[in-house]
Amino acid sequence: MLGKKNITRRDFLDGAAVAIATTAVSSSTIAATAVGGSEAAKGLLEDSPEASKLIDYPPSLTGMRGNHPGSYDNAHPLAWNGEAPQSATDTGEEYDLIVVGGGLSGLAAACMFQRERGSDQRILILDNHDDFGGHAKRNEFESNGKMLLGIGGSVNLEDPSGYSEETIGLLEEVGLDFKKLETAMEGDSLATLGDKSGLFFKTKSGASKIVVGRWRRAFHGYGDYKALINKLPLPQAEKKKIIQLSGNDWDYLVGLSIEERMDYLKTTPYHQFLSKKVGLSPDTLPLFDSWNRVLFGVSGTNISAHEAILTGSPGLGVVGWPWEMVNSYLFGDDEPFTTLLLPDGNATLARLMVRSLIPEVAPGNSMDDVAAARFDYSMLDRKDARVRLRLNSTAVNAQQKDDQVSVRYVRDGKPYTAKANHCIMACYNSIIPHICPQLPAEQKEGLKYGSKIPLVWASVVIKDNTPFKTAGAELYECPNGYFTIVTRSPTTKLRDYQAPNKSGDPMVIFMLHSPVSVDGAGQSARDLFRQARYKMLETPFETFEEEIRAQLTDLFAAHGFDADRDIEAITVNRWAHGYAYSYTDLDDSFEDGSYPHEIGRRQSGRISIANSDAGASAYLNVAIDQAWRAVQEQLFITNKQK
Repeated sequence: MLGKKNITRRDFLDGAAVAIATTAVSSSTIAATAVGGSEAAKGLLEDSPEASKLIDYPPSLTGMRGNHPGSYDNAHPLAWNGEAPQSATDTGEEYDLIVVGGGLSGLAAACMFQRERGSDQRILILDNHDDFGGHAKRNEFESNGKMLLGIGGSVNLEDPSGYSEETIGLLEEVGLDFKKLETAMEGDSLATLGDKSGLFFKTKSGASKIVVGRWRRAFHGYGDYKALINKLPLPQAEKKKIIQLSGNDWDYLVGLSIEERMDYLKTTPYHQFLSKKVGLSPDTLPLFDSWNRVLFGVSGTNISAHEAILTGSPGLGVVGWPWEMVNSYLFGDDEPFTTLLLPDGNATLARLMVRSLIPEVAPGNSMDDVAAARFDYSMLDRKDARVRLRLNSTAVNAQQKDDQVSVRYVRDGKPYTAKANHCIMACYNSIIPHICPQLPAEQKEGLKYGSKIPLVWASVVIKDNTPFKTAGAELYECPNGYFTIVTRSPTTKLRDYQAPNKSGDPMVIFMLHSPVSVDGAGQSARDLFRQARYKMLETPFETFEEEIRAQLTDLFAAHGFDADRDIEAITVNRWAHGYAYSYTDLDDSFEDGSYPHEIGRRQSGRISIANSDAGASAYLNVAIDQAWRAVQEQLFITNKQK
């Protein structure tokens, strides 16, 4: 164990890790890999050296990534207007299983199905992006002759002691070594969730200040918290209130029973608690929103006081028993919290699964030899291969006919169909009702209910790490910044990869942005997510770039940083459909068994649903557990027929 207490992302942070880049290559749609099929499937690329030359290497692409241009060109017309090709070329391909969605849940489903049914099973995985992994995207670059890795989406693993046997078993089967990973990341400041961080302020006059300290502990009344808080560039009256909020000798809910306290905390927005009970001014409220906006996608206006304080915001020690006990347990020890990080985040797990399914894609068989491996994308979709992973392929219809499921998809603007005995939908819940029109109305409504949290992970490569290092911290909270969290890439050391970390080396700066309005009073989080999603998709790369350059200049110019001179490349990982929607205290109330995600994930004959949405939680282990549930549903059909 790296620390005595490991916590999940929703218990404090799903993390932050880093993506990097060096060469300014514009984002583009990856050329199709070979798919084979019947003679009638004209236009499909066949296996050939000429075809493989057309295939770019997706992890090295920079510019606008994540939900990149081209990835939603067929999905949006389908979801918004019901537009989809009604006929398609039959490839003649028949599989045992078709998986729609090549993210962690889809890849896990393919691995588990193959494990249970045997290596002779024919499996096709379709994904609308130009790379596999879903949100678990890898950013891979070279700077000054050095390989640099970072995270483009899904960030970290939580405490594996809370994982199911199936999740642990699958991850170990494909090559993950939990004990070795804990040792490999020892000392990584990002793994301790910014235990020593810098609070960055920019005043209305344009002046800026960074105050470095152990802010997580200070805001919970530990260490010399009064002296640290007094360094903040705030009015003395506000600092006095923050000191009282952070201490453990006050009770803002005095006179209320435990039940009444819980009811208050669950029904009161965190900002309302801070303004009405603590007395903070509106200008001070954003001080505690940096992590909230990353964790929940919204500010303290749209999450309850209960949700905020149990995920690290100040207040645990001042709302009475038993919360002060939790405060002591979480923050009273000098041991920092930890989370498990791989050099390219959970993209390593996606790569391990893909290599397990398609060994020809890269040599090796363990976590130690996958980080630096350059995957051969021409091997993903080879004719006559048992398992094929087909990128840039958007499913637009999946329908059971007799004992088979026919899946229609669009690739390079052309519609095709393939058939399988079983189908697992491992894409976003919100698109499934449009792909599977035969589903009951109640199930469609359940699938549509949750709205995924939009997020932007920006990764910036700088030639020289000196300005960042001399600024004094390795993670910066920027309450009023466009990017609320600014940090660096993981320093996890594996046998075949170690991030450059000597003085003067290039490095990656990772910047986290929530596009959701901070003034969401009177609106549900789901409504805010939808509004932000549309706005995000309309925001050009140049706007993100301007914000990045301006904010890094504010942070590090005093330490010698020059944006024009020092920035080598920028990658904007845009996730219009990011974290899975989790129910909130303020907006959602359902009885067990009637939650929309439970209704939405119901099996429909030979079609099952597997994704993190189906578990209403954006955890890695949830995505894998839902994959196992879907596989079991389909295996039951086969076993019943025997």
